[in-house]
Amino acid sequence: MPLFSYDTQTAQVLEKSFSVMTQERLAKGASKISADKVMEMLRKGDDFALLDIRTPGEKRVITIATENTLDIPLNVLFKKENLDTLPTKKPLIIVCHSGSRAQQAAAGLRAIGFGNVKVLKGGLKALANSDSTKNAPKVQS
Repeated sequence: MPLFSYDTQTAQVLEKSFSVMTQERLAKGASKISADKVMEMLRKGDDFALLDIRTPGEKRVITIATENTLDIPLNVLFKKENLDTLPTKKPLIIVCHSGSRAQQAAAGLRAIGFGNVKVLKGGLKALANSDSTKNAPKVQS
């Protein structure tokens, strides 16, 4: 009898998810985008969406308050009703705290057919460091 066992049901779900990640699909993978570039896009008013996949607790402390931000935590991102809200015709920039969860979300979204995905390199930490009076988007008063 083996001393180690694993969750067979979860392994089957993951096998199904990762089996579509062929070399061809991964080659079309999400690129990373710098925080400075995102700040520039915000200043210019470019048409894109920020997808904040952090937990509600994380968002309670620091929030991204742009008109083009979607708040969908990673643990519910792949529910049909949430996937249906994601844009398909403009860039979708995924944001988490440091970038590692965003990479996972991007891999999953690419696996199901989203080709417009980018990952914010360094996550919210990098975006906060990039925010300054010279970089910040103008706000209507």
